[in-house]
Amino acid sequence: MSVPPNGAVLLFSESAIERTLDRLAIQIDLDLAGAEVVGLCVLRGGSPFAWDLVRRLRVNLMLEFVQVQRYRGLVGDEPRVIGPLPENFQDRSVLILDDVLDFGITLKFLKDQISTFAENVYTAVLVQKKLPQQPKIEADYVGLYAPDKFLIGRGMDLDGKYRDLPAIYAIPSTDEA
Repeated sequence: MSVPPNGAVLLFSESAIERTLDRLAIQIDLDLAGAEVVGLCVLRGGSPFAWDLVRRLRVNLMLEFVQVQRYRGLVGDEPRVIGPLPENFQDRSVLILDDVLDFGITLKFLKDQISTFAENVYTAVLVQKKLPQQPKIEADYVGLYAPDKFLIGRGMDLDGKYRDLPAIYAIPSTDEA
């Protein structure tokens, strides 16, 4: 298991995240009871959240995956799906599962794409950042609210590292260090 880098600040412990996942699962089970649900995990960061959450859910759910690319190097661009979208959304409710919501560009893009052929589309994120501006989309289910910091752990990474941390940490920016 990785060790957080020097200067990382613990925001959410493993036990706090586990309690949050329990709460989210109960709410989703109540809201989507009786629905045919497709959980759509946004790769890569959303994988730990998706696995942790779907194991707790009791709704009739199948899990699919999608990879969306928005960054080319350090520059943000319009989102695009890598490969085809799964095709089994017709007459089903789709629950998009992602690790973090900041500006909401990717989540809104996916919801707009899927809304054209799914019965209902819901969104769930483990963490929503508190930003000065409103995101382009509000998630239907939010686990935790975090400050506008660079986050690692529980699927969130820094250059591909630290996704495996069981807790969530903030990395200070260069002007804070």
